[in-house]
Amino acid sequence: MSGNEEPVAPEQKIPKIRLETLTDGIFAIAMTLLVLSLEVPVLPANPTPPLINDYIVNTLMPQIGIYIISFAILGGFWLNHHIFYAMKYTDLALNWLNIFWLMSIAIVPFSTSLMSNYGQYQFAEIIFALNMLIIGVLYYNIWHYAFKNEMIYEPVTPYAKIIQRSNLLLPVISLIAIGISFIIPVGTILIFILIPVLLNITYLCQKKKRIK
Repeated sequence: MSGNEEPVAPEQKIPKIRLETLTDGIFAIAMTLLVLSLEVPVLPANPTPPLINDYIVNTLMPQIGIYIISFAILGGFWLNHHIFYAMKYTDLALNWLNIFWLMSIAIVPFSTSLMSNYGQYQFAEIIFALNMLIIGVLYYNIWHYAFKNEMIYEPVTPYAKIIQRSNLLLPVISLIAIGISFIIPVGTILIFILIPVLLNITYLCQKKKRIK
């Protein structure tokens, strides 16, 4: 090495365990906070049966439905985060990508509460869909970065592009939901039921291919 050349800093490889622990903690908190979207009703001292039925049908049932959908979505994200087992290590950039992804995960209880309280308005639908879009885009970039920088274990490499394409499901569904909200302002959250279903189908297909 000539005297004019500056030494190159070695590549910083970071063990995955701390990132995985942080991820599990954030998911545990976010999934627990979702229950706060279920509000205790404020009813008169002697509520009539029609009033109770109206609350159950028009308030409680939609809130429970949104809670179940959001919980299932977060559960699907947590299960899909097993892709980190396919990574040999992380680095600073990948850790920051994951931290921003977790930040968008932590916002889900807020966007879910908006849907529970203002689901009849388009702005609540759009905010929820934008939350899902950001989660999907960041997750896609996490895998893309790891694959591009050869952080993936060699046996997984043949499936890397298939996994990368499957990670586009959430951004695509989110954009479709935003578009539909301009046509049907109420109820577009139902399209997000597809997310946990498609994530599980994708996982089973990948598992079947690995067995073959």
